[in-house]
Amino acid sequence: KISDSLRPDAYLPAHKHCNNLNTLVHPTPSSSAQPRRYPAYTPQSWIDEMVISLTPGNNTSPTITLPNSGITLTPQPLTDAQKEALKNAAANTPAVVYHPSTEVPATTEPMEAVDTWIGRSQSSEFPKMVAQHSSSTESLKTSYQAFKSTLASVYPDLASKKFGFTIEANGNLKATNSAGELNKADTEQLNTLLNASSGLKAAAATYRETAIDLVDADSPWSGSYLGRYNLTKENFADSLDLGALFIPKTSTPSKEQSDGMFFNQLAYKGVLHTQETEAAMLANRAAEKAATAG
Repeated sequence: KISDSLRPDAYLPAHKHCNNLNTLVHPTPSSSAQPRRYPAYTPQSWIDEMVISLTPGNNTSPTITLPNSGITLTPQPLTDAQKEALKNAAANTPAVVYHPSTEVPATTEPMEAVDTWIGRSQSSEFPKMVAQHSSSTESLKTSYQAFKSTLASVYPDLASKKFGFTIEANGNLKATNSAGELNKADTEQLNTLLNASSGLKAAAATYRETAIDLVDADSPWSGSYLGRYNLTKENFADSLDLGALFIPKTSTPSKEQSDGMFFNQLAYKGVLHTQETEAAMLANRAAEKAATAG
């Protein structure tokens, strides 16, 4: 049961509340006029009215039609005072968008497109080339030690001087004088003796071939990074001193021994690849492979 104090009509005078619109009925001057009677509210009827009022389909907005006044609106020209006021307002108000008549220089430098050459990836045959190069290094070391042993027994004075050797493009061996201990006669004599050693000459030629294969199979940006160098028969003599590869190692490596290492010699004296030389090398390799397969 709903308490009487909570009834929606509890706070309205009994003679004034009407329907769900709470329309008030005002008494008329005529004593004979009778007020229209409406059924009294009950709790259930109040709830029903709320349900109806809150239902979207029942919220119909009334349509109001305004009467035509019959007045014709005619635009009036601005007076001189109004024109002057408008002119002053426009002059004193900054424009929202400003279009300069002169070109404004850019605040940043113009961007430039840069083409970057990355280079080839490491070949899948690189491990095979490493093994071949390691084997040829041991063969060259054995032949070179045998040559120096014979030289020490036959020409001890010459053998006591520091020297190295390399192989030229035509396959001939050439003495190197990096320590500056050889004179012209010493160099000529060593050149003759080096090329007279068929075993050393053959080992040097094989080593050069495997060294070039090793470098060509590597990548300039990954792996052992040997691929950055353009090692050929033509520049081999200027890039590698074969004698320096076999400087005796000590517990603390000397600078001479460190500089003589294969990778370090290429870093100091090697010729770097370019996009064009790499493309030429890869084309030659492909042609050689095709010829071998055919």
